[in-house]
Amino acid sequence: MKTTFNFRSAVFKRAYRIVKETGCSMSSALSEAWKRYREYKERIVKEIADRINGFDFYFYMSDDNRVYNLWSNIKKEIRSQLSALPRFLVSAIAGQLVNQSNIKSFI
Repeated sequence: MKTTFNFRSAVFKRAYRIVKETGCSMSSALSEAWKRYREYKERIVKEIADRINGFDFYFYMSDDNRVYNLWSNIKKEIRSQLSALPRFLVSAIAGQLVNQSNIKSFI
């Protein structure tokens, strides 16, 4: 059974680690943890959306086996990245795509 990702608990755990490492107050650690979480989310969404937007969806028509293997491996990588992400990030990625139906080929 796949557990759901609770981003609030992840942020609070990160804030607690920041407090232990730096000795700052919990409020400033929470601010920093939320900032880091937003930056992480934006970076992940942008990276995967850029990979999908640049993906060659007609690679299977190539006569060159190297091209087919390259794009097939990239498709597997994107699928594994999407399967590891929470559903709300996948929908955020779909919103960044040029053609939003392209995400269906990776899920």
